[in-house]
Amino acid sequence: MSRFPVAIVCVLLGVAFALAEHGHGHGGHGHGHGYVQDYYAYPKYKFQYGVNDHYTGDVKQQSEVRDGENVKGEYSLREADGGWRHVTYVADYNGFRANVHRTPGQHGHGHGHGHH
Repeated sequence: MSRFPVAIVCVLLGVAFALAEHGHGHGGHGHGHGYVQDYYAYPKYKFQYGVNDHYTGDVKQQSEVRDGENVKGEYSLREADGGWRHVTYVADYNGFRANVHRTPGQHGHGHGHGHH
């Protein structure tokens, strides 16, 4: 068996350790050359989803949009008594504000999650 592959591995490991020790921080001795810039990502997104499971009675949807510090959204859900809750909301520099509207239902018409 030749010693050549072992020698190559040793040289490569030596180079790797030397480069790792040197690094950009110079062993923790800062010289003031570097400039660190904080990264700021502008917050912007839009999403929506919905569930429509009539077997369990789980019926709901939500949507939301954010552009910078302004968030607008809404969600609706079927409540246990068959009624609906619809909420619209806004969050911005003035805080969080929600408007809740409820449409009554009749108790006993929804599907329960009872155990037998």
